[in-house]
Amino acid sequence: MKTLAFITLSVIASAAMATGPVPSTPDITITGNSTQSVSLTSVSVNNNSTGSKSEAFQNLASNTGNVTISGNSTQTVTGSGGNVTNTASGSGSEAYASQNLSSNVGEVTIIGNSSQFTSMINSSVNNLSSGSNSKAVQNIASNNACFTCQPTKPTGWPY
Repeated sequence: MKTLAFITLSVIASAAMATGPVPSTPDITITGNSTQSVSLTSVSVNNNSTGSKSEAFQNLASNTGNVTISGNSTQTVTGSGGNVTNTASGSGSEAYASQNLSSNVGEVTIIGNSSQFTSMINSSVNNLSSGSNSKAVQNIASNNACFTCQPTKPTGWPY
């Protein structure tokens, strides 16, 4: 059981580190099939950002940004007895929380079939943005090309 928990957390850590805000959006090209899976059992996955102009990006088994897959894409998140929480908060300023579970967000091109599946049993999925001019965008087993869902970045932001 400890081995399974370690493998599951390793997958989560890899998925969390594989995405997120970067100074410029890289192009990702996969020349075959893509399979992304996350399995959660009685665990919590939390992503929090606080402070002025805070952003919290949480992606589990998701394609985000400029992604091209020249094959089939399968994205799966399953969970039982846990929660997934993403929070961005800033006092009196913009905050943006974007949470994606088995989703395609942005300029994602799939030349083949795309399957997205999310199953959370006895679990909760929470996405919160607090502060003036704040936005919270949550995608679960979906496709989202809404670039207007992103907040307008104030002058002086690093990206």
